[in-house]
Amino acid sequence: MSGLSTHERFLCRLTISSLNLLKVISEQEGCAIEELNAGKVCDWFLKDKLKREQNIDSAVLRWDDSDFQF
Repeated sequence: MSGLSTHERFLCRLTISSLNLLKVISEQEGCAIEELNAGKVCDWFLKDKLKREQNIDSAVLRWDDSDFQF
């Protein structure tokens, strides 16, 4: 990654992070990554949010968004 600009390195890290999360989602949803679509990904996010609200340790995405404001 040393030959990439700052912007390109950021996009590379973002893409790799997204791929890793898609692998987790496909595993938990019981389908191949190629079978994921926007609906399945959004459904997974809602399921993970419910897990986070019940027990933060059972969720994949762990953050406290109670102070987040738009």
